[in-house]
Amino acid sequence: MQLKYIPALVTLLAGAITSIINIIHKVELITGLKRLLLVLIIFYFIGLVAKGIIERTILQKPEEKDDEDPLSANPDENENDKEELADKKESQKVKK
Repeated sequence: MQLKYIPALVTLLAGAITSIINIIHKVELITGLKRLLLVLIIFYFIGLVAKGIIERTILQKPEEKDDEDPLSANPDENENDKEELADKKESQKVKK
């Protein structure tokens, strides 16, 4: 799902729920419309904040992986990892 649709989706969902509740409780038209407008504005901004948080979270994950340098941690472990990868590649070739 594209992130640009999150504020609209949150707003429409909140508006639909508000409208249904207003109909069930038989709220007067003008009062219901005022509530609906207020809910739409508030939840649009909530959707924008949620979109920003999600975007920031998605963009930060690759940066965290770049910060870790596995080659400088422990050279002995890296050699074992290389051997394991070579074994996996060989076993995949045999399966084909």
